[in-house]
Amino acid sequence: MEPITTVKKSKALEVMYFVFESIPTLLVSAGLLGIGYWGATTEWTFKFPGSAEVEAKSQEEAKGLDSSLWKAESGIEKSNPYEKATLTAPSKELLDLSELEFLAVKPQTLVRTISGTGYIEFDSQRKGSICSKAPGVVAYILKKQGDKVLKGETIALIDSPDVGKAKTDLMQSLVLKDNRKKSLERGQLAASVLPERQIRDLEMAFREIEIKSLADLQALVNFGFKIEPADYKTLSDTDVFKKICEIGIPESIIKEYKGSLSANLLPLKAPFDGQIITVIKGMGESVGAADAQCVLADSSKLVLMFNLPLDAVQVVKVGQDFRFKAELVEDQIITGKIDWVSPELDDKTHTVKVRASFANLDGKIRPNTFGKGDIQVGKQEKAIIVPDSCIQYMSNKSFVFVRLNDLSFQAREVELGIRNGDKIQILKGLSAGETVVFTGSNMLRAELLSKIEVQ
Repeated sequence: MEPITTVKKSKALEVMYFVFESIPTLLVSAGLLGIGYWGATTEWTFKFPGSAEVEAKSQEEAKGLDSSLWKAESGIEKSNPYEKATLTAPSKELLDLSELEFLAVKPQTLVRTISGTGYIEFDSQRKGSICSKAPGVVAYILKKQGDKVLKGETIALIDSPDVGKAKTDLMQSLVLKDNRKKSLERGQLAASVLPERQIRDLEMAFREIEIKSLADLQALVNFGFKIEPADYKTLSDTDVFKKICEIGIPESIIKEYKGSLSANLLPLKAPFDGQIITVIKGMGESVGAADAQCVLADSSKLVLMFNLPLDAVQVVKVGQDFRFKAELVEDQIITGKIDWVSPELDDKTHTVKVRASFANLDGKIRPNTFGKGDIQVGKQEKAIIVPDSCIQYMSNKSFVFVRLNDLSFQAREVELGIRNGDKIQILKGLSAGETVVFTGSNMLRAELLSKIEVQ
């Protein structure tokens, strides 16, 4: 029986030894698991007790924003506690770190403007179709598309039988007038031997041809020719015909034909300096009376057309200055004066057209360009103007923060006037010479609201 007892005791001891040997391993494993859990929840950051509060407080103090450091006094009126309420910074050092910026208020010239869109076009007085004054065929084209021409230069020549007949009629009238004048002069010299009736007939015949020559001359003037009858008095009949044929014809064409020039040629001349922008009729094409052969335009002077709403245009007048920035034209502002305000409302756009002319000598601005501009409709000297970032709103009222001294600021209710871009006029509540908070006024607003609410 004793051997059996010994075996049972030895097995019990083995179990106890195994348990005691496993305890350190279990403790180490539990410790590692605990450390892992702590690291996961704290993101492996070490903080001493109260360190978060100390850090947050130091940041607020560094910026001068700690609510416990700033002091506030509400305004006198209970109905408007923010009016003339004051805020005082804890120290100049902390105020310097608060990133506030200040602006000294100075009287300025306030320019009131009206903004609108517009487009650029040719001046209607400097663009037009060059038309033939007689039916015919395009015989010569002396200026092509894109060519610049001066006033009076010949653009094209039209071969017109009507013009040829008018020149021939004038030539005949001039020759016949000269002959009848000579006959009348001879008759007057022989008046003593000639019947009085014959003298009267000579006078009547001369007067008739004189009237006809004037009518024939006017016919050529209507075609655009310039003729001085006195230039033909001393010429032979052949020279008269030659000179009439060459009226208005460029010298290069005259030399080309060497005396065989057709009397049918009608020159189309430029009525103003400009550029050929379109050729409508080519060589050999027929044109009727008043048909356009080309389009001439002068881009050195253009027109700007604003489209303004009716309520805005009420204050726009002729002579007011404007500024305009055309699209896709860098570093160029167009300036000038308004020269026309339409008396009617456009039935499609329900806007009013306002026109202004301007010089375009460098040719950078092109017609049919759109853009935006301003018209100066008023000006006020010595106005109080501040950036709109100075304005803060509390209890549906407008305020600025006025700097009283190095550390103190006063909330001042102001009455706003005209807004012009990012600037705004102060009508009441602020005077020249005072200093307002320009950047950071929103921080003072938040601080004041929190203080007034606490009180």
